[in-house]
Amino acid sequence: MVNFLNRSESHPLATNTGAFSKERRVTSYSYDRSKLRPGIVHIGVGNFVRAHLAMYVDRCLHLPDQESWGIAGVGLGDGPDKRQKAESIKRQSSVYSLTEYAPDGGVSVTVIGSMIEFLHGPTAPAAVLDRLASPETKIVSLTITEGGYNIDEATREFVIQNPDVQHDLANPTSPKTAFGFIVEALARRRTAGLSGFALMSCDNLRSNGSVTRKAVIGFAKARDEKLADWISAHCSFPNSMVDRIAPSVGATEKAKANAFSGLDDETPVIGESFTQWVLEDDFIAGRPAFDKVGVELRDDVAAFETIKGRLLNASHMMMSYPALMAGHRIVDHALRDASVRNFLLAFMDKDVIPLVQPPRGVSLIAYKNQIIERFENPAVGDQLLRIAQNGTAKLPIFLSKTLGELLQRGGAFERIALNLAAFEQYLRGSDLAGDRFVVDEPNLTESDRALLVSEDQQAVLKLSPFAPLRLVDDERFRAVFDSARERLRQQGARAAMDHAAFPEAH
Repeated sequence: MVNFLNRSESHPLATNTGAFSKERRVTSYSYDRSKLRPGIVHIGVGNFVRAHLAMYVDRCLHLPDQESWGIAGVGLGDGPDKRQKAESIKRQSSVYSLTEYAPDGGVSVTVIGSMIEFLHGPTAPAAVLDRLASPETKIVSLTITEGGYNIDEATREFVIQNPDVQHDLANPTSPKTAFGFIVEALARRRTAGLSGFALMSCDNLRSNGSVTRKAVIGFAKARDEKLADWISAHCSFPNSMVDRIAPSVGATEKAKANAFSGLDDETPVIGESFTQWVLEDDFIAGRPAFDKVGVELRDDVAAFETIKGRLLNASHMMMSYPALMAGHRIVDHALRDASVRNFLLAFMDKDVIPLVQPPRGVSLIAYKNQIIERFENPAVGDQLLRIAQNGTAKLPIFLSKTLGELLQRGGAFERIALNLAAFEQYLRGSDLAGDRFVVDEPNLTESDRALLVSEDQQAVLKLSPFAPLRLVDDERFRAVFDSARERLRQQGARAAMDHAAFPEAH
């Protein structure tokens, strides 16, 4: 029997019996949480970070001399749902279960205890600032989404004019944004004679550490040039590549996970069994023993970012919109559709792999095959709409490099053109059969929204996130896009994907 009662406290997730059968493959932390100190503050406590960073830290905490690396979680979202989630996390003392689903059908559950505190920024900004400014804090990590760094796609500069940024500059003790909290805390540390800390992004961004530096320094300069110089000298910004599919957890997924584990977990997390983290070893104030728990500390993070962004993340975006137009809603269901599968394979084989240099020791063919295996995992049940949301932020990040090289070299555009045509229909909030869904695109400007309701047949190409690519100025791309758009509407998503996958056969 596996006993879930911690030796120093009643386990927050223990059932009435407090024990479960070995056949369930459920394990729990064995360290004493009462001895942990929060050396890491994580901003943006969502499913991914609890399935990734917190899991790796949990492994570290089982090693000797790691007690100073507990996690203090910070939530910045407000509203009834966010506050309810915060209360659920607190009721369980921030403990939760991670259920992992392997492609071969295997299931395992780990109870994670590495997050020892949770603070809600909108209701307790002073407590968040105190935690960030504490001498115990050595690392501040972030998962605030690709668009949360407030970087202008055209200028690549931090957008000072953002209303929330302006609020934070005017109200430094009650900020709304991650960077308002971080810079105010660093100002306090500077005044107190303390050191800075490492700022570690765990978001899907190329050079995410460099982007974080640009955002933090950009905000700080708007407040105080000397403070910005101090931060630049006393903080570090390691780049990293993070990889794991951690789908949304609705009522069905929650019930399934709890039924397997025997737990009564209000905030379970689920994920695939695959996980990878490639990280620069650039921590100005120290770090947990990441190197001993499966994290790859390497000096070629950029090469891993390239293959993940241009193959895995781009493939997610490439399949999601055409698959949604074909009526699919779940990733593995879509991969069983020959039209979707062939379209995705054609994109990787013809558009990306010939243009990409792999990291040392990595086979792109094996990496591609692994992507397909992960997407096909039926137990994960990842949602296409989860992937599709915020496409105006994600598409330029994950497709612009490939598309830019294809435009420059005169390559084939059929796959990306069709994807943008399907994205345009997605933005209208329905598939081709008229079935409605919720569209979450916070980065669309008012001008963008006006374009989308106009009669302009190439409106999607003129959206502000795509402006740097100047797609409307490329006569050849416009022609391919117009044909793909017409084919999608007249012949349907499957016929359009078949044509785009094998244009030479049509």
